[in-house]
Amino acid sequence: METFSELSLNEAEFKPLEDDDGGRHEDPPPEDCWDFSVAVAGGPGVGKTVLIQALLGFNENGQNSRAAFLHPTKPDGPLLYLHPSHPGLTFWELPLNDGSPEKWISEADLLLLVTDAQFTQAHVDLTLSAISQAKRLCLVRTKVDCDMHTLKRRMKEEYSRVEMLSALRTVVLQPFNNLAKKEALPLFLMSGFEPYKLDAPLLKAKIEKTSRELGRALCLAQQGYEVIGYEEIAELQSALERGGISEMVRFIQSSLDSLLDTRFDLALMGGNPGFRHSILNSFRGLKDGEDGSAHGGNPENPIEYGSLKYPKASLWDLPGMESLESQPKKYLESVHMNRYDFTLLFLTPWQEASSSYQSLVIELKKEGKKNVFIQDCEDDEMPPGPREDEVFVLSPAKLPGPELHRLLGYLEKNLSSHKLRAFMLSLPNLSAEVIEKKKEALSQEVWKVALLSSLVASVPVPGVAIACDLSLLTARLDTYRQELGLDGDSLANLSHKSGVPVPKLMLEIQSPAGKGVTRELVQKMLGSATGIGLEVAGVFLHKFPLLGPLATGGIAFHASYLVLSRCLEVMAEDAQRVLSRAQSPA
Repeated sequence: METFSELSLNEAEFKPLEDDDGGRHEDPPPEDCWDFSVAVAGGPGVGKTVLIQALLGFNENGQNSRAAFLHPTKPDGPLLYLHPSHPGLTFWELPLNDGSPEKWISEADLLLLVTDAQFTQAHVDLTLSAISQAKRLCLVRTKVDCDMHTLKRRMKEEYSRVEMLSALRTVVLQPFNNLAKKEALPLFLMSGFEPYKLDAPLLKAKIEKTSRELGRALCLAQQGYEVIGYEEIAELQSALERGGISEMVRFIQSSLDSLLDTRFDLALMGGNPGFRHSILNSFRGLKDGEDGSAHGGNPENPIEYGSLKYPKASLWDLPGMESLESQPKKYLESVHMNRYDFTLLFLTPWQEASSSYQSLVIELKKEGKKNVFIQDCEDDEMPPGPREDEVFVLSPAKLPGPELHRLLGYLEKNLSSHKLRAFMLSLPNLSAEVIEKKKEALSQEVWKVALLSSLVASVPVPGVAIACDLSLLTARLDTYRQELGLDGDSLANLSHKSGVPVPKLMLEIQSPAGKGVTRELVQKMLGSATGIGLEVAGVFLHKFPLLGPLATGGIAFHASYLVLSRCLEVMAEDAQRVLSRAQSPA
């Protein structure tokens, strides 16, 4: 797993921090990952923002430099900085006046005291307060390059960079001389114009090392967080400030509706009709010749085959273009090409993509349409040698196979997240990889459903000290169960195709939610989720300061999020076991 330092540093400039015994820490991070918060306190204009952006790997004028923070909902609240690549890490920018940092020290895991000149008595007092609370602390002196430039200009040939940096460390630490005899106070010198140099690598390593020592190792892959975009967070904040909770609920519901109502239309055209229909049927979970399957020759008009798994997705069998081969634009108009999100252009065996459909592909590009080539694999023999990135060799007898997974990877890179979600949920459980991608697709909505549930609920759950919309949570969990193929109809279809009796498939479903979702089960899980304590729920309040005034709402969000994400995870594991059992009927 990548480390926080490696995400923000070039390999050449990264220098791991050594342990006290001089050896490097090589222990792997623990499996359980937690949120880790860093409070950055300093006076106005000392460079706190530049420092935080450097620690997060942003350039001062970079694309994400402005979008990465959330304004506080209260005048004395912190300015929060988040980063999608390591969502467990939160920076709070705090002013050094009116005792503001004092209010937040107890909430932080690590405190950075920042100045661009000499530390004052206010810094010393805050340090004493942090030490009394057993908080980890680092001192940071910014804009050191300005001091070095001035000294070099004045001292000329007598200037020594190494000696001046050493002298600066001594001078900067003078206010802490008495305290330094009892407590080790690490000092980091930072550049203003080049914030990634000087002690920046060591400070990043120190943050990571501290998180490990506190048992709160930075987690880089917490499911769900990475799908919360900066723009959506900012829009949530704006909705709350514009119209309160009701406006925020409307925004979340609209955003969720947009996700759930996204259509996906896939066009299939060209090549051998029998082969094309076999691929189309496989994508719908049908065998050739089954009721409702595609068959026959090229159709005269586009024929829609709705997904059997997802009502918002359709596959379209398009007519041949022989009669209009010299008029690609007219052909595209005749098949209503604007309707489709993606096109699979089929090739006969050993047909070269580069010499086929040339005029058609040119016309598709003019209209901004995306397509790939699907090559018919004759006699189930894959042609040797490398293939073009947009050519995929498929055989119905070898589905799913590595070529299908390569195709899915290509679609993942070339479709919007909403369109990709609709396509993945339209597929049957062809492989373990498909199930994993379905889980990832469903995870996009988890935080929205959790937040909506916690805000719209008006009746508390009996026995649970939070208010959640039980109907909403129950309905979405039941949908996850169907999407992952754990419901009765899906198991019956799988049994029919595999020959494995339904009771034997059901034995592979181990999670309570996978066996069936009821209001009573959801209520019980919510009670268990809140039992892990307010400390973890508090982390969610810090991540979503817009919930700050709504303490119970924040706790409800945490509980709902935990129930949804955990159930999605275990149901995906159930689906993997069911598929494995179906593929080995003996």
